[in-house]
Amino acid sequence: MKSLLILAAVAALSGCTSSATSTATPKPSTAEAECARFGFTPGTQPFDKCVADLRQQARTLAAAQQ
Repeated sequence: MKSLLILAAVAALSGCTSSATSTATPKPSTAEAECARFGFTPGTQPFDKCVADLRQQARTLAAAQQ
């Protein structure tokens, strides 16, 4: 009975470690995805400006809604 409990605990905890490796590559933010969709090339100054502008617009909109 004790070994069954240990086996169940090990099985449950092994599932926790597998998700850590899948998050190693961060997903692009909404602003980054949107700027890429607009045709900007990631890593360029125009892309970075697009991302910064969209994030600022989102902050301004969120502040206006409060």
